[in-house]
Amino acid sequence: MRSATTCRPTRPSVEPLLPRPTTDRHLLPLAREPWTLRVGVVGLRIRPSTARDLAAVARLHRRCSPRSLLDRYRAGGRPPAVAAVDELLRRPDTFVAATPDGEVLAIASLARDPNHNHLCAELGLLVDDAWQRLGIGGELTCHMAGLAQASGYHELIAYPATAMAAAQRLMLEVGRTRVVPDADAHLHTYLPESAALGLGSVRQRLAG
Repeated sequence: MRSATTCRPTRPSVEPLLPRPTTDRHLLPLAREPWTLRVGVVGLRIRPSTARDLAAVARLHRRCSPRSLLDRYRAGGRPPAVAAVDELLRRPDTFVAATPDGEVLAIASLARDPNHNHLCAELGLLVDDAWQRLGIGGELTCHMAGLAQASGYHELIAYPATAMAAAQRLMLEVGRTRVVPDADAHLHTYLPESAALGLGSVRQRLAG
């Protein structure tokens, strides 16, 4: 069956995520609840971001390599301007993974993807270089997919510049994924209803 998604080669600035008419009003409150992820001996608190995280996210950016920043923001491997980061942290669909002393080790966000139809949300994900391949990225991807599904979106879109294979492995965990080899190559993941089970607070409750 032909997809209704339309891909375009250019990417204007992202728009805030807006709930669709099919939003699940019961799941969305669960999507905003913090939860704990154990990574080795460290218990990370994953929670919605606030403007108070600005300094910690700036330090995260300084610890990340240009390649990691390129995969997250493009922009030549540089972090966005302070004002743009501040705006991102104030959005309700941005989450951080923080240590008990408040150091931010990862940040994930959803935004309405203007390059595709109104049922597509873009995923942005950045993990501290020293904390990659420890499950943090997968944990955040599952949660953000659940949040997108609960908000009424049908597809999750990602634009990894150099990490296509790694991003594809993460997104295959949440739904059927395909690579679109446009001028701006990207990933489409179709979200099943079961994606809501990926919400962090839901998984924590199911684990007892």
